[in-house]
Amino acid sequence: MPRTPAQLEQIREASRERILRSACRLFARHGFAATPVRRIAEDAGVSQGLLYNYFTGKEGLLQAIFERSMVDVQRSFAHADAGTTAAEQGERLVRSAFATVRENLAFWRLTYQLRMQPGVLEGLGDDLVRAWPEAIRHQLEELLRAAGVPSPGIEARLLFAAIDGVAQHYAIDPDHYPLDEVGTALVRRFLRPPGAAGEGDAEAGP
Repeated sequence: MPRTPAQLEQIREASRERILRSACRLFARHGFAATPVRRIAEDAGVSQGLLYNYFTGKEGLLQAIFERSMVDVQRSFAHADAGTTAAEQGERLVRSAFATVRENLAFWRLTYQLRMQPGVLEGLGDDLVRAWPEAIRHQLEELLRAAGVPSPGIEARLLFAAIDGVAQHYAIDPDHYPLDEVGTALVRRFLRPPGAAGEGDAEAGP
């Protein structure tokens, strides 16, 4: 029986995902420059022709990997939007960001390794290297301003760096890093004035 269009799309998406995960794993293990397309195709169990059908070589794969991480970031902001106050939105954002890293640990661990390699960021273009992070920082700044945090521009940079740094530390040693406790401390530090209610909140995820 011929496959339906929906089944064909599922097959294509599964192949694309397998290629992406192989590329991410091999780039992290062997380095972006030292990993040939042929090896990625072999690891993913597809032909080079099929790989090129989905991606424009290694650069296209690299961009797709980082775009995937941005999708995760946007999910965290979408989760934050459900909060009824700016402070609650900020807390939901922090907890959702860490929940995402926990749920997609293998992907984020490889992404952090990958972006530290020489020459990788230069190949991504300004949209991913500068414009997108700046847009995230601006969203954080607006959230902190609405929460009444003093110097929201500087605090947004600190919060952005803190979230990113905590996620990296967790990715290095997930079995021992107190992710929920640190998330609570970040919320208290950036989004609640001293003595505000909620300092004894449970440390559950979103």
